[in-house]
Amino acid sequence: MAVDLNIGFKAEITTADPHAPNANNRNIWAHVYEPLVAQDENLRTKPALALSWRTVNPTTWEFKLRPNVKFHNGASFNAEDVKYSIERAMGMTGPRTMRAYLRDVASVAVLDAMTVQIKTKTPTPILPDNISVVSMIPKSLGANLTEENFASGKSAIGTGPYKFVEWAHAQRVVLIRNDAYWGDKEPWAKVIFQFIPKEPARAAALLSGVVDVIDAAPIQMADAFKASGKIDSISTTSYMLNYLMLDRLRQDSPYIKSIDGKPLPKNPFNDLKVRQALMIAVNRDDIVKHVMKGDGEAAGQLVPPAFFGYNPALKVPANDLEKAKALLAEAGYPNGFSLTLHCPQGHYVNDSKVCEALTQSFTQIGVKTEMRAMPFAVLRPRSINGGPNGTPEFSMVYLGIGAVTGDSMVPMVGVAHSQDNTTGFGANNFSGYSNKEIDALIEKASGTMDEAARSEILKSAAQKLMNDVGLIPIIFPKASWAFKKSLTIKPRSDGFTMAMNIRPAK
Repeated sequence: MAVDLNIGFKAEITTADPHAPNANNRNIWAHVYEPLVAQDENLRTKPALALSWRTVNPTTWEFKLRPNVKFHNGASFNAEDVKYSIERAMGMTGPRTMRAYLRDVASVAVLDAMTVQIKTKTPTPILPDNISVVSMIPKSLGANLTEENFASGKSAIGTGPYKFVEWAHAQRVVLIRNDAYWGDKEPWAKVIFQFIPKEPARAAALLSGVVDVIDAAPIQMADAFKASGKIDSISTTSYMLNYLMLDRLRQDSPYIKSIDGKPLPKNPFNDLKVRQALMIAVNRDDIVKHVMKGDGEAAGQLVPPAFFGYNPALKVPANDLEKAKALLAEAGYPNGFSLTLHCPQGHYVNDSKVCEALTQSFTQIGVKTEMRAMPFAVLRPRSINGGPNGTPEFSMVYLGIGAVTGDSMVPMVGVAHSQDNTTGFGANNFSGYSNKEIDALIEKASGTMDEAARSEILKSAAQKLMNDVGLIPIIFPKASWAFKKSLTIKPRSDGFTMAMNIRPAK
């Protein structure tokens, strides 16, 4: 008997092009398209369309492809498709591309039908992780692909366990099972992703049986789910870190003033003792317990436990208001100062509520803080270049970054390294923060092929970053799902809701 799976999905997708890197897009299109290297639920690499890979030399990776794989149009998958797909992804233009993942790729060479070599500009130990985001599509699609080609289904040709049927904008995506799939046979004849952005509506759809599963299960509905007797839930620590970025660019930071509203002679954030005071003013355990209702984990570094580069010696900073006040006084701010914290609204889990808790903590140590919340689509560009002469606008902003490959290298490169537009290092570091010792460690790790050695370098970088309070980590939100008791789910750290991880309960 044919069985369908209906998924209530929080976020609408923005494109049907499989080479656009938005996480929500990748979640859905991963059912249709596959990479050479996949990620398991803990974001560790595993074979997909490549059976194996190895380094030929420090700047050459060789991939042996899986034989007897067919695209949805019946054509055989081979090395020419790999070269075409990676080169297309490298050449994509626009505000969101895969350039950050593929910036080290110099060339892609076809050795034979089942063998590809990727040459890199420098030794790149995380290349297999990086290409896990690149979907393989057939070379026969040609050079002039458009969004319309993919959205209509004309060019929506992958090798995945499901085929594309329909994308009704703001409503749903419909997929059907690929019965010629090379891997395990899927139990679902059809998978429907229904876009339900509002939490109460998503929960109601599950309770009423309209959908079978929802992602980002609202914690406030936990009692209702339990009382129904029909719904189970599950969560796991996600790859996402929510943190505070501090303005280090300017001596006169625009949203930092004296208590009486006058300009300060210098930027307090450039004083280590002030940063240390703010770090320990945060009551992370209270935020996790009362704001997140247990739906998060206190953060003391860039990645949670079990991720590559996690430093077990780094403990979550203990909340100590008296010590924080003493540090402010030692730094020359016995009466504190005033501050505006800018925060996204409805982008991260409980973002505005977390920011409210942070304002209270900082105010308790004498840093009189007010919060201004705004849509992320407004906040992000202003955080990057909304100030004078294209500088970041804000003094303190609540942001997020994810270790999308399960490796601390991604956030290290993104927000801990000094910004360098030439190399791509520090691409998400809008604060002006720069520490040459940390930069050197990140650069060394990025070229270290030995995994054990690279791990130790990243741990050292994490220690120095936290000692210097280059940013203030707050929480790792949890990824959560609620689902009918007739199902089981294997949760993923990236929060992806994959039909391949959902099965009928036995």
